[in-house]
Parts: sequence; C-alpha cells; structure tokens
Amino acid sequence: MRWKWKEVLKPLPLKMTKQTNLQEAIRLFNQVKTPIAFVFDEDEELVGYITPTTLFRQLEHVASFDELIHFEKDMLFVRETSWVEFWHNCYLFVGVNAQDEIVGYVTVDEAKQTMSHLQLALLNHSLDSAEMGIITTNEKFEVNFMNETAEQILGLSRSILVSRNYQTMIATETNLDNILVGERKFGIECSFNFKKIMGHFSPLYHEGKIQGIVHVFYLQEILEEAVSELQFVRELSEELQAIYGASNEQIMVIDPSGVITSVAGAFLQSFWKGLSKENLIGQNVNDLAEQGMLEPNIVNLCMEEKQRISLAQHNHHNSKILSTATPVYKEGELQKVLVLSRDVTADEPVERRLLGEDSPPVTHKKMVYRSKVMTQLVEEMKQVAAVDSTVIITGESGVGKEVIASHIHAYSARSTQPFVTINCGAIPENLLESELFGHEKGAFTSAGDRKKGLFEAAHGGTIFLDEISELPLHMQVKLLRVLQEREVVRIGGLTPIPVNVRVLAATNRNLKKMVQDQNFREDLFYRLHVVPLAVPPLRKRKEDIAPLSLYFLKEFNVAYQKEKKLSREGLHLLESYQWPGNIRELQNVMERLVVTSKQAEISGNDVFRAIWDTDGEEAGRITVKGIMPLKEAVEEIEHQLIQLAVGKYGTAAKASTVLGVSASTISRRMKKTSK
Repeated sequence: MRWKWKEVLKPLPLKMTKQTNLQEAIRLFNQVKTPIAFVFDEDEELVGYITPTTLFRQLEHVASFDELIHFEKDMLFVRETSWVEFWHNCYLFVGVNAQDEIVGYVTVDEAKQTMSHLQLALLNHSLDSAEMGIITTNEKFEVNFMNETAEQILGLSRSILVSRNYQTMIATETNLDNILVGERKFGIECSFNFKKIMGHFSPLYHEGKIQGIVHVFYLQEILEEAVSELQFVRELSEELQAIYGASNEQIMVIDPSGVITSVAGAFLQSFWKGLSKENLIGQNVNDLAEQGMLEPNIVNLCMEEKQRISLAQHNHHNSKILSTATPVYKEGELQKVLVLSRDVTADEPVERRLLGEDSPPVTHKKMVYRSKVMTQLVEEMKQVAAVDSTVIITGESGVGKEVIASHIHAYSARSTQPFVTINCGAIPENLLESELFGHEKGAFTSAGDRKKGLFEAAHGGTIFLDEISELPLHMQVKLLRVLQEREVVRIGGLTPIPVNVRVLAATNRNLKKMVQDQNFREDLFYRLHVVPLAVPPLRKRKEDIAPLSLYFLKEFNVAYQKEKKLSREGLHLLESYQWPGNIRELQNVMERLVVTSKQAEISGNDVFRAIWDTDGEEAGRITVKGIMPLKEAVEEIEHQLIQLAVGKYGTAAKASTVLGVSASTISRRMKKTSK
C-alpha cells in the first residue's frame, strides 16, 4: 500500500526567526516543550530548523547568550498530494499545498514509524473485514490471535479464546502435531462449538522456525453458497462465451479522444488489410477515417448523437463491415465507445470483373456472397462457362438458380449473344411446343403468322430451361431430339432449322427419383446431366445472410427513397432464421422491413415480427424436407429451437425458461454448435 505525504505530516510546532538569540530560543523550547522549531527569514520564508540537540551543541562554543541561533538546512520540500518517497542525506520533509503554502512537516524516522502504524492498522482492518476466519496459535496450540470474522463464525469472543488450547477445542481428524513439523492441510472439515467449518492448516514461521499454526477457515454453509454462486458465474461465462463465439464479431473499445484502447473477439483481418490487432491498438479512429481505412466515422457520429448507432462501414479496398457503436457513460461523463463489427464484404459482382467498367450495362442480377461454399461454386461455374457443355443446376426454390445460369452465360464466349429464359412450369402445356420451337402460318387455328420459337431466338447464345422437371413427357421427347440433333422443326413445318445454343437447365426436384418413378425420361436425364451444379440453400451458408441483407436494404432504400439502417440485433435474428424460402424470402422480408418499419433503424423487434411473429396453427409445426439420420435431425431441430428462442427472448436465461431446460444446457448446446 502506498501513502501520500499529507497522511504522515504533522503541523509546525514552534516558529523562530533568524534574529532569535540563544537565550530566547532556550525560553521558547522550555515553554512549548517541542523537539523541533522552524526558522523563518524576514520575508517569512522557511530557511531551516533547530532542535534542542543542535542548540546545546552551539552553547558549548559561545561566549554570550545574546548570539543568534545557528540552524540546520538539510530539509526537503514535498507536495502533500504526492506519494511518500525517501532520499539520502535528508533529515526532515516539509509539506506544501498546491499554493506552495507550508502545511506540515515530518522527520524521516517519524514518517517511517507513522507508515508502519498505518500499514498495521490497514492489515488489522483487512483481517477483521475478511470473509474468512483466521486463528493463530503458539507451539503449544495456545490461541494468540483471531480476527473478528473468526469470532462471528465460532460465536465466541477473542477474550475467551486467547491463551486457550485450540487443539482441545476443535474437532478434526487432522493431527495438528503434524502441522508443527511443516505439513500443510487443505480443505479440512472441522467442527467447533457445534458449527461446521472448512479451511486450511499451515505452520506459522518466525525467522525460519515454526512458532505455531495458522488456521484459515469458512463457515461450511457459506462456502457451499459461494461455490454455488461460482458455478452459476462459470455457467454464465460459458453462456456468454458461447453466444459471443457464435457471433463472429469484433469488439473495439475507443476512448473519448478517439484512440483505440483494446480489440477483442473475432479480429477482422480481411478488413484491416495488413494491420494486426497489436498495430490497431493505439491508433486514432479519426486518423483511420481520414486515411480512408474506416468510413464513415461511426465513433464521431455516436459521440455527436449520444446514442447507439448501427451502420455499414467500408475501406478503400471496398471491404465492408456492419458496425454498432454504443456510448458508455459514468455519472454523465463519456467513458468510452464500444464498437461491435462483423465482416459483411460480399464478393465483387461477376459482370464487373468479366466485362470491365467500360462494358455496356448488364441486365441480369448481381451475385452477392462471401461463404466458402459459394466461392467454390463460383469458381466451378467459371470453369464450366468456358466450355459449351450442358449444365443442370439443382437447388431448392429461391436459392438463385437463374442467377447462376445468367452468370454462366456472362462468363462464357457467348456473353454478347442472347440469353433466353424459359420457365417450363409457367407456360400452358398446349402452348409450350409453339413457344419452344415456333410454328408456321396456319399450323393451328390461332396461328395467323409464322413465329420463331425461343430456341431460334437463342441462336448463338444460351437458353435456360428453368423448372425442367415440369416439362410434360411428350415434350421431353421433342426436347431430347433438339438437344441431340441441334435443330428444331416448327409446328406445321417440315424443314429442320439448325440452332446453335448452349443449354442450361434447372430444377428444385430430384430428377433421379422422377426417372425411377417414370415421371422423367432417363435418356433426357443423362443428356442434361452432363455437368451438375448444386446451389446450397441459404440456411447452409449463413455467412451470406448479412451481405445479402445489406444489399437488399440498399436496393430498397433507393427504390423507395428511404434511409433505413439495420441494427445489430436485427441482423442476428435474420441470421438465426432458417429461410425455407431462401434468397427470395430474404428479399421479400427486407422489402417488407424497409416499407413497414417505423423508425430509421430496423430493430430486432421489427425483424422478429416480420419473420417469426406468425399466427395460427402453423406456429410450432416442424417441416421436414428430406431424409437424414434421426440423431442428426434431433440435433438440427434442437439447434433451430435454441436459435429461435434466443433470438426472440434476447438471453439464454429467458430462452431456457421457455424451452424448459437449464441455462447451462442452452450454453453447452450453443457452444457445441458454434464450433
């Protein structure tokens, strides 16, 4: 413990002047009875001190008591609010305040003695305030010290126990004689005055020799409560770690001047581009913003508005993060700003990389993704695009199969030629052949003029047959011939028309099973199934939810002239949803949020109402979309329920109550699924 000078200083006891003679000094010392006097000059400045010892030493060598006193000058002025430090060749210290006024003095020996007393008083207070009992004995086990807590636990005062034999009063299976030979015993249960206690026995040393024993103990029931609380804290810590570990977020702490004081969590290395966590600490966010490494400056906005703010930030590499800045106040003063961020950088749109900035605008939709599985799919797609092989694109409804097809065309050598899309399930069966292959004038009642089919329209380019599984069997035969012969015959015509097209097809159904059920031709299946590309559902690539959400948010803000922002809680809820309708459903939800949310920031409650707060009997129903091992299915349902409950109620503790399990169970499950 350190002490300040004002805690050891004493007031000046006696004052003299440089003009004081020996006789007057003797009189003043006899009158005041003080061990020291301070000497001032005519300007009332302290110039030295005198003690009876130095006074008597001077008297031995003087001829008259009228001589002026001689005074000592080995003193040091110290600020009363500074820490106590000692210097050599200095007898006393004089304390001064902020106005340089003298407030007291102390000699070196007095200062050290006062500090020892203060230290001892602090130690005694600490021992008496401790939540544990402390008893010491001599080598005969006679009690020589006990603190107040020991008195409270045992129910007896120290005046009764001091000097009594502790070994005869305490019931324990431990042989205390062994403690006197150097053994230590930990976690020992004892009984004293019918009270159960638990603690440690250790030898008490003095100058290297054992002089007795020390018993440190707790009342057992209090210890059990403490252990129970510790277990609760440990489980709570695990819960928070599990929740945070699953969030993949970075936490930055910024002081009021804008300096980053700490960085924790998932460090966003790809965003900071070469800066390490250690390099980032100590940087000023204002400087980073000026350098284009962090725009806009969310910290400044947070300080200006004095409230939590969520927005997307970017750097000069066009990497993006979604950040939430929260000001932390104490007694009305800003202490720090906490910024939670996650990387939402989407891959650069395909058409820009392929065609360049000077190319004519494209009409197909952009691809927005950052998951590894989609990155691998795009790389495979680029390889496939370089050849003319037929591609079958599979995936659930709404995953973006048409977007994949349009980008295969954009990557191919046919990118400047037509890209024709046909939804095989949307065209009436009686018109399908005419739409695909065309007809001659008068081929049927309503055929007033000759018409080219979509295959002819796609000549030189790419034709995309969406929902190919919906094609009737008789049309499958005709499509097979077109794919084999690379020519079409219009309805009512006789002359084959050559077509040079790249064929892409897509389906959300299992074509192999349809072949087994004789609902799809096997020969057509193999003709289409040259290069299969499987697009994973959105629930299997959760890393894409954030960039897709922000992309749609920006798109609908522009469309509806809004400036809506997405809160961190809202994003978490979007990511915890399973999205049975995939990207199409996410797009619809984001449009609904932009249109219907009342505040500028889309909150967690807004998102919850949009995707979970449904009425009717469907709530609580489970949809199974495929066969999987029962154990995996149970784990998946469990994971979804936990995500849903935590998303709705905000904390694992509340979620555990709704789900009928303990908070520790929620923590363990979340920790397991976050790995």
